[in-house]
Amino acid sequence: MTNKAEIEQRWIEAWNDLYELAGDRYDVKCLLPDGRVVDLEECKGWLQDAVYEGWRLKVEVGWVRGRRGIIASQWRD
Repeated sequence: MTNKAEIEQRWIEAWNDLYELAGDRYDVKCLLPDGRVVDLEECKGWLQDAVYEGWRLKVEVGWVRGRRGIIASQWRD
């Protein structure tokens, strides 16, 4: 079973990856696994919620609405 510290570390790592991929751009869009396209702030919230729901996460650069953006994916162990 995953403890609270491990859960928090997972979403912190996901946020760090998100910031690294976005760089200094604030207009980056994020495509979530359910098909929604959101801004970075909403993406951060989604990442945190998903970790607490038991998901493993990955964020990577991809195309979102014809522009370079971030693709979020989730899976369970």
